[in-house]
Amino acid sequence: MKHFLITAFGEDKPGIVKAVAEILYKHGFNIEDSAMTRLNNEFAIMLIVQTDDITKEEDLKRELKALSDSLGLTITVKQIPVEQIQKEKKPKEIINLIVYGADKPGIVFNVANLLADRGINISDLRTEKAEDLYVMLIEAELPQNINLSDLEEQLQNLKEKLNVDISCKKIDTVEM
Repeated sequence: MKHFLITAFGEDKPGIVKAVAEILYKHGFNIEDSAMTRLNNEFAIMLIVQTDDITKEEDLKRELKALSDSLGLTITVKQIPVEQIQKEKKPKEIINLIVYGADKPGIVFNVANLLADRGINISDLRTEKAEDLYVMLIEAELPQNINLSDLEEQLQNLKEKLNVDISCKKIDTVEM
């Protein structure tokens, strides 16, 4: 069994998802994890795919190259080592952070810096700017040694420093 990370991005237009998914389906690749989104007028795809037929890799790369040329996409394919896929995932406490306020440089850096310095992993981050309002949504995984009330106090200090609103909420999760 082989796993691959596939990225694709280019000018947004109808049919990009269909074209990539069709190639994967045609060659027997299963999409295990995905994120696809439009950013301004660009469309970005990130996929983790799996195949049991290890002879399909070159066919996949050849067809994705043809698709890249025809749709004007930049596409990469990277094999993921089996050891990385088979790592046991320990359940984590999940939090959602919402940051919003006047747009200015450094919001993402300062919040990411606070989290990284405490060993908190960002599993998803999305931002959007609407005129002068900046909104950032973060899903993060708290290590067991982090106290949520201590983190909330540190976020309060950052909120005051950046002059933005920051809310933090623990998410109840179900192990799948």
